[in-house]
Amino acid sequence: MKISITNRNCDFDKHYLIEESADSSIEIEIEFERIVTVQSKKSIQDSVTRNILTQLKNYKWLIIGKSQIEMHWFIDSVEKQETDKIGDLDNITKPILDALIGKNGILIDDSQINSIHTTWTTKNALRKDNVVRLIIYFNNDYTVMKENLYFLQTSKVVYSPLNFDINNKEELKGIKLFIEAFKMKRVFSEKFKSQSGVNVKQYLVRSEYEFHRTRLNGFDKSQIIIDTEFDELCTKNGIDLSNIEDELKKVSS
Repeated sequence: MKISITNRNCDFDKHYLIEESADSSIEIEIEFERIVTVQSKKSIQDSVTRNILTQLKNYKWLIIGKSQIEMHWFIDSVEKQETDKIGDLDNITKPILDALIGKNGILIDDSQINSIHTTWTTKNALRKDNVVRLIIYFNNDYTVMKENLYFLQTSKVVYSPLNFDINNKEELKGIKLFIEAFKMKRVFSEKFKSQSGVNVKQYLVRSEYEFHRTRLNGFDKSQIIIDTEFDELCTKNGIDLSNIEDELKKVSS
C-alpha cells in the first residue's frame, strides 16, 4: 500500500496558511493491491487503518466542524463486475472513512461528515494497483490542536473539545468561564421554551464544539473529563466562578 497526501491552505503543523481564507482541503491518495471491504477480515481492515493513521498522525491538529468528502475510486472494472464485495461502493468506502477518526486521525468522529460524494471509474490498464483519491473539505476556523486536548462535559452526555494546560491556573480560569457559558445556554433555552413555548435550542444549543460521549471512542479516557472532575481540579487550584467574575469586573471598571 502506498499513501500520498496533498494539503491545500494547511499543512501538518498548521490548520491554515492563508489567514484570509477559511477554506482548506486534504487530499489522500491510496494505492491498493487488493481493495479492503467491510467483509474483509478484521486484521486486514486494521492493517489498512494503521497504515493510514501512520500518515495522519503527523497532523498536529484535528477538524471539529463539518466536513465534505469526495472519494474517487480507480479500479479494475472486470473485478468490480465479477466480485460481489467491491461491487457496492459503500462496502469499500466505510473502511477508509473509519481510518480518519480519533486522536491520530484528522476527524473526531464520522458524525462530522456533512456529505459524501463517491464515484468510480476504470483504472488505467498500465497501473497495477487500484487507487482511491480521498478529498476532505473543511473550514479551518473549526479545528483544535492535538496537544493538550481534553473533552469537558457540558451536559449529561455532551462534551466540548478544548485545548489547555491542565497545570496552568490562568488557562483553567478561562476554560471554567467558557464551560459555564456553554451550560448557561442550555439553561436559558429551557427557560425560554417553558415561558414562551418557542424552542430555540437549534440556535443556542446546536454547536460545532460539542460531541456526544459515544463519539469519543477514538480518544484516551484521560482526555475525557466529567464536570465533577473539572470542578475538583478548579477547587484544587483555588478557582471559583465568583472570583473570576470579580476579576473581570475589576478589569472592565
